[in-house]
Amino acid sequence: MRAQDPLRVVVSAGCAACRRARELVEAIRRLRPAQPIEVIDLDDRDAEVPAGVVGTPTFLIGREIVSIGNPCLGLLLDTLDAVESADGPC
Repeated sequence: MRAQDPLRVVVSAGCAACRRARELVEAIRRLRPAQPIEVIDLDDRDAEVPAGVVGTPTFLIGREIVSIGNPCLGLLLDTLDAVESADGPC
């Protein structure tokens, strides 16, 4: 994972927990406006399902799954911050 890898959130209309996933996306957009975010809606016929995704919601940073199901906002922010600091200057 790299600092500029997008947060990718896989959702679908039939998923009850996906409403909360979309709320988390909006919170991240407010709190980390520079963070690239991609919402992948499985109801879109053209959506490409990332490797390893077996259910919704799924949160990835780049290609790495960081949560199957909704993480708490604090944990998600900590994960994003850890990726950024790991890739920062030495």
